[in-house]
Parts: sequence; structure tokens; C-alpha cells
Amino acid sequence: MNKNFLVYTDCALFPLDRPCPYQKDNGMLCVDCKNYKKLSNKTDSLRILIIKLGAMGDVLRTTFLLEGLKEIYPKSSISWIVAKNNQAVLRNNSFIDNVIIDDEKINSFLINNFFDIVINLDLSPESLSLAKLANAQKILGYTLDNSRNIIASNDYAKEWLSMSAYDKLKKENKKTYQFWMSKITEINKDNYEIVVPLAKQSLDKAQNFFESLNTKNDKKIIGINPGAGKRWKLKKWNTDGFIKTAKYFSKKGHIILLLGSMEDKEEIENILNAKIENVFSTGLENSIPDFFAMINLCDIVLCGDTMAMHCALGLKKNVVAIFGPTSSAEIEIYNRGSKISSSKNCICCYRQNCNEKETCMDLIDADTIIKTIGGYL
Repeated sequence: MNKNFLVYTDCALFPLDRPCPYQKDNGMLCVDCKNYKKLSNKTDSLRILIIKLGAMGDVLRTTFLLEGLKEIYPKSSISWIVAKNNQAVLRNNSFIDNVIIDDEKINSFLINNFFDIVINLDLSPESLSLAKLANAQKILGYTLDNSRNIIASNDYAKEWLSMSAYDKLKKENKKTYQFWMSKITEINKDNYEIVVPLAKQSLDKAQNFFESLNTKNDKKIIGINPGAGKRWKLKKWNTDGFIKTAKYFSKKGHIILLLGSMEDKEEIENILNAKIENVFSTGLENSIPDFFAMINLCDIVLCGDTMAMHCALGLKKNVVAIFGPTSSAEIEIYNRGSKISSSKNCICCYRQNCNEKETCMDLIDADTIIKTIGGYL
């Protein structure tokens, strides 16, 4: 082959399937081109890519990694690939330089960029495929080999993989998600804070909402998030329990704010229909930044294993969280809350359907919740 026609395929300006602009417009050959830009060239900033697509609560709690990464790599730029409907929890996060949406352009983005470190903590086929496609010097977490075997980056990643595959190991685990992810990503600690960005416009909206209630007392504000989304119906505590709890603290003079989205409409309307004094809905159609700001109004939040829980913890609120089908051990409560688990032997099953006449969440009584919340007031 004529050496004049060598192709520098690792050039950032080469679109792979057609001539680059310098060849097309000026007839430039790779061997003579002064614009050659090697994708993997060293830069002043270490390039880190995080792949964490969803769910929204998982994306939010994984932001605890960011401070740890910046502590080890102060001169770094961090990009994060996320599902489109989960991107809002990452916007305005000061640790993140680029939020990349997982859409039809993602393959082109990965092919045309190089990263010093790629962190993939998801075991979904899509996330594994993205990690495999990424141009990276080092991968932390998981990727695939050419035989579709999952490659785990260290022993902690192997253990987490085993727990994801075997319910028995998942149930036996006593370490938090933060513990496992910190070990997999090789950061210094497991108790960095979840990052919850608060937008000024949203804070103003929340404050205006609260002032419109015309409530005048010095009691603490209790937030209640009674839903759990469409996918995890079994994570919901019973509405009667929320009503009993709201009535008790209403009589004590506390304000109760109901937190949720349209997915929680039925539960919130049922509580409102009980006509309890000092119980108010914060709205069902808030944007994610507005939802964060509404939670920020509260002193304590009662919820299940939900995105609201991770948000409240990130905002340093006291949290009383109720658990049944998911692992309470995996939740880092940051020493400012309580985890209430069902007494049923089959808890932590991670099932989305249950044949039991009385579910694990049904066995959690309101008196226990009331007593626990009272300890923070």
C-alpha cells in the first residue's frame, strides 16, 4: 500500500466512514496533516465517564461517588451517561461537567471520545454494552468480553455481581450500597454525601407555596411520601397507616406535607380525603428540582425505599424509611434516620408481585412509625 494513503483512524477528526473535512475540502493526506488529534492523547484534565442510567433513585444515590472521585482526581472532568427520564437529578450538579443522554447519538459519542477511566456500576445489558463500546484506559465496575461474559474489575465487583445473581446472598448482605460502590470504584470512603442540587427558582417556589398555607407555628414539618412508583407497588406501606400517623402528628400541631408525583396520586388523594387538619399536598406535577425543594421544606421525611428517601438523606433531613421487599441493609442512613423493617421472614425478596394474603409491608404497624418519628421531634 502507498504509505501516502495511510489512514490515522484514531484521529478525533476522522468520522470513520468517510473522508474528514481536511481531506474533503483541501485534499489533505493524513501523513501531511497538521490537524491530527489523537483521541487518547494526554490532557491536563483526567477524563472520567460514569455509566449509570437508572432508576432515578439509584442515579441520585450514586452521586455520593463524585466527591470521592474529585478527592482522588482533583484535576478531572466527569461525564455521566444517564437515561433521558432520569437526567433531571444530575442537572446543576457542580461535580459533573457533562450530562450525556442515552439516546440514538450515544454510540457516536462513545466512538468519538476517549476516557482515562470509565465507571460502569450497572449490570443491565445496555449499560454493559456501553461500557464495552467506550474507549477507555481503565474500566471500574463491569464490562463484557467477546464471549458475553461479564468482566468485574475487582473482587468487590465480583461479590456484588454474585449478590445480583443470587437472592440468598442479597438477603444475607449487611453492607450498604455506598460501601460496595466505594470499594468497586476505589475511592477513599463510603460515607460521602448524596448530592442533591437545589435551584434558586425552585427554592423560591417552595417557599411561596409554604407561605400560601398561612400556617403559623413553630412545630417541625413532617414530609410524607406515600408512594413507590408503578414498578415497585410492594414497597408501599398501607394508606391507613399514613392516615393514622398524619392524624397523630396533626393533633400535636405539626404540619404534614404530602410529597409525590402523578404516580402517587391515588395514595395522596386518599390521605387528603381523610380531611386531616394541617395536612397539605405539595402537588403532583412538580419538576424534579421543584420536588427537591419541597422536600427541603421538611424537617423529617417518612417514606419507603424511594427516590424521596435518597433525596431527603442528601438534604440532611431526618428520615424514617419503611422496608419490606428490598434490602434495608443496603441503605446508608448517614446517622440521621431510622430504618423500619417488616418482621416477615420473606423480606428482601425483591419480588414485584406477592401471593401472600398479608404482605410484609402490611405487618408494619403505625404505632411503631409514630414512636420512631416522635424521637426526632
